[in-house]
Formats: sequence, structure tokens, C-alpha cells
Amino acid sequence: MGFNAGLFDELTPCYPDTDVSTGKIRYRSAGSNGTYAGVNILLSDLTPGLPVCIEVEGENTAFKLFRMIPVPVEVNTGAKLRTEYLKNDTNENVIRRAPFMVYEALEPVYNIVMADLTTMALNFKSVIEYCREKRMQEWKIRISHGVCTKELIFEVEQYPFRVPKAGKDTHKFVMWFSLDEIAWCHHVEKWSSEFEALLEKYFRAAVFSRQNMMAISMGDCFDVEEDGVRLNREHFSMLVRTAQRAGMAYFEGGAVAVRAAQLADNDAFYNSLDHDAIRSSDEVAEAFKREAFDEFDNGRYAVDCLTHARVDSEEGRRIIASMGRQLFAAIREFGLEDVWMQSALDEPNDALCEVYRELTGILRNEMPGIPILEPVLPTEKVEGALDIWCPSADVYENNREFFDRQADRGDRLFVYTCLTPGGNYLNRLLDMERLRIVYFGWLPARYPRIEGYLHWGANQYLGVDPYKRSCCMFSEQLLEFHPKRAMFLPAGDFGIFYPGYREPYISVRSEAHRIGYEDLCMLEALREKDPEREEEILDAVFRGCADYEKSVEKYRDARRELLEALL
Repeated sequence: MGFNAGLFDELTPCYPDTDVSTGKIRYRSAGSNGTYAGVNILLSDLTPGLPVCIEVEGENTAFKLFRMIPVPVEVNTGAKLRTEYLKNDTNENVIRRAPFMVYEALEPVYNIVMADLTTMALNFKSVIEYCREKRMQEWKIRISHGVCTKELIFEVEQYPFRVPKAGKDTHKFVMWFSLDEIAWCHHVEKWSSEFEALLEKYFRAAVFSRQNMMAISMGDCFDVEEDGVRLNREHFSMLVRTAQRAGMAYFEGGAVAVRAAQLADNDAFYNSLDHDAIRSSDEVAEAFKREAFDEFDNGRYAVDCLTHARVDSEEGRRIIASMGRQLFAAIREFGLEDVWMQSALDEPNDALCEVYRELTGILRNEMPGIPILEPVLPTEKVEGALDIWCPSADVYENNREFFDRQADRGDRLFVYTCLTPGGNYLNRLLDMERLRIVYFGWLPARYPRIEGYLHWGANQYLGVDPYKRSCCMFSEQLLEFHPKRAMFLPAGDFGIFYPGYREPYISVRSEAHRIGYEDLCMLEALREKDPEREEEILDAVFRGCADYEKSVEKYRDARRELLEALL
């Protein structure tokens, strides 16, 4: 009836087959006021059908327990982009070879959980608050299963420096939510009162992960009518007030236009390829990298995102102008002029730079003073057509001279990641070290010109169960025997929150975001106090987007040095 129990750092990837005997009976972590201290508890040799009981003893009850739910990694991230299926290239910089399961989603529990397998993982989390001087806090965690009881000790070194809550004065961080997926996963009617309550829970989970910027899709707040488009004020109002109640400080208006290639017939595209070479063809890789589908004429122009009229047509210009005019009126009505940023056309390719200039010219005319924020490539063809450049993290680092020159001229800088970059670059995919996500918080300390981070996948499940599939692009039909493997997204790219019972579940990766941006607040404070010391700590663990320490122990040492330097 005996079982095994061990403590593991919450940033160490854990699996259902992790050797629990390698864990610690006593584990120590460190954090500052306004942050959270956590540790993973792994159990093995359980008897399915018997409950696991958890008793926590400490100086207060400011803690939470979560059951860690494993999710699949079906295919490894590619060495450059997407998955290894794209070019059949083996990525040496992954935590494990696929397929495998990794503990990821965090389901809140209290003090008893039924063992359904022989292994289980829990996460313990406590809040650090009211700390006026450096002190130690001890938690005793007793776990009983059958007639056996194990006691684990979690020690937290608490430091008095206070990390502010995510808000208007913290690093900008935005992820895109799919409202349709929220309604679908939780079986509620979109725009109902039940939906609004659920929406606020998702936004609060995001703010807990340090997101302070809400993206609003044009399709969610505009209705298409016979004579054009109309802003749905009720929908717009719900999104704004719910985001603000949750603690969001900034807003990103979604793109008003899309590349026509995104509407192309993908089956026709695949029929035009040599299927025998689809996994290794450089031609295919480059086609996807450009995402322009140059084989199609309609990859050369943009359409508005609602009526699909060409942006460079009279009707398209009228629709875009109407959207900008109505949106700006709502922004002014809600007092959002100073906190709104607007996107025009996501990732414009070289062929669309001319129409992009026309598009942003219309928006600037209808929305004066609202900055244009865009994920873009390093091209001079759009200079002056936008205000906030948002290249991928690797593209920024490899083209810093170009982007910093734009900043010198008065433009601003964000970075983003999605299905790129792969390899050893920073990203937040399931087969990568959790430390890579933490280092997104260290990136602006290394490159202070970067003021924000963007990711498309908060919960973009694309109609599949995120607990059962973690690689997908288009949901395959039940009896489709030729899946479009080259279009698979990397594992975890499509979401970082998971649908739970009447609420979202945070994840190991969303927690890594939180930890990294808490670190950034401390790094920025140390820069003001002792910039040379900040540089020393940065150099110890994070030197660039593909040059960083992967050892959790070395990171923890650097973080403790950071905390000590702020005393």
C-alpha cells in the first residue's frame, strides 16, 4: 500500500513517467511581495480507486492546490518553424522526443483527489504578502493514500521588494482570445449574461498571468448589414467593461483586413503539390513561411475582414473608412484614446506593402491619434505606415539595427511569437523548456526598447479538444485519410489556457509567463538602483533569444541574487 512522493521545481517539465524518487522531500524557493511561490508534487505507485488526501500546515491559509492534467505532444516543433513534418527536420532543442504526455493544465482542487492512475501530479501555490523584511515561511504538506502518509516540506524565502500588479505601468502583454471557443467549450450562448461572467473569469486568468492588454476582434463587435457594417455597441461595451473589471489597462483593435490567401482553397493548393515530397520539399516550406500562397492570384491582395471586398476597391475603402469612423467614436465615448492601439493587416507580405499603406492611411484619417500596431517583417516598404513594429522575437534580434533605427525615429517596438521561431529560440511551445517562457520577461531587460509582447493563442483551439490534441491546424474530418500534416501547428501554439468546469484553467506555461514578468519588475527596479549589477545578473542566465541558461537551478540562483540585490 506504499507510494512515493517528491517535490519538483514548478519550472521543471514533469511527465506521468517522471521518476518520483528524483524529487526532494524538502524544497526551497524564493520570491518577493506581490508574487506567488509554487512547487510541484509528484506521486507514483498509487492504487487506482483510492483517494489521495492532502493536509497543509502553515502560518496561514493563503494557498491553493491544483491537480496537474497531462496533455499530449503529438509532433515535435520544427527546427525552424511549424512542426518537424514540414521539412522532416529533426529539432535537437526539445525537452523530449514526441509523442509524449506532459503535465500542463492546472485544475483547482481542495484536499482530496481520487487516484485514477498509478501516478498523479499536484501543484501547491502560496501568495507572498505583508512581508516587511526578509523572512522564511515553511509549509508542511502531508499526503495520505491508503494506510501510508508522506510529509513534504516547502520553504519560501520571502523578500520585501513589492512587485506591482499587472496594469497600466507594467510591460504590455496581449494574447488573442477566441470568444466563439469560450462559448462552444462551456456550452453557453455567446453574449448572454452567463457568457459575460465566464468571459471575466478568462480575462482574470490572463491578468493573473500578467496580461494587461485586451485584443478585440472586429468580427466580434461589428455586424454586416445590407448597406455596409455597423458597430454593435452592446458587444463592444461588454468586452470593454469585462476586460476593465478583470484588470486590463490597454486594448488592441484587431485587424480590419486579411490577406486574401487566407481565404484560398487549401485543397486546391495541396492538389497542386507533389505529395510524395510534401514532407521534405523546401518549396512547400517557403510557401508556408511566406503564407502568401503565391500559386494563387488572390494571394496578392487584401480584403476587408467582414464583407471580403478588396481593400483597394471603392467598396473596400468605404467599408474600412466606416469601420474606423465608428470604432473611433466608440473609443472616444469610452475614454480609451490613450490606451487603444489598432491593427490593420496581420503580417503584410512584400506584395501587400502598397495596399497596406493605403489601408493605414484610411485608418489614420478616421482614427486620428490612434497608433497602428502590426506584426511585420523587417521591410522599409512599410516605413511611415505604422507606429508600433511587432516582429517575431528572433527577427527582432537578428535585425536589431533596422528596428532600433525605427525606434530612433520615434516608432515603438513589440515582439511576438507563434508557430515561429523554432529551434533554440524563445517560444512557448509544449516541447520547450518552461524557462524559455520565463525569459520573455527578461527579454525587455536585455533589450529595453521592447515595450510589449504579443501572441495569437490564448484559447484558439480551432474546434478540437485541447486535452486530447495539441497539434492541429484545421480539424480533420473523421474519415479523412490524408491529413494536411505540413499545416499542423506546433504543440501548444493555439492556447495557453484550458476549458474547465465553468471556468478556465491556468497552465504551467501561463505561470511561467507570470513568473517572467514578475522578474521584469524586479530587473527594472535594479536597473534604476544599480545598472551594472542588473547587467551581471542578466549575463549570468539570459544573453539573447537563443543564448540562455536552461538549468532551472542556475536560473533560481540568479533570481535569488536579484532579490538580494533589491534589499
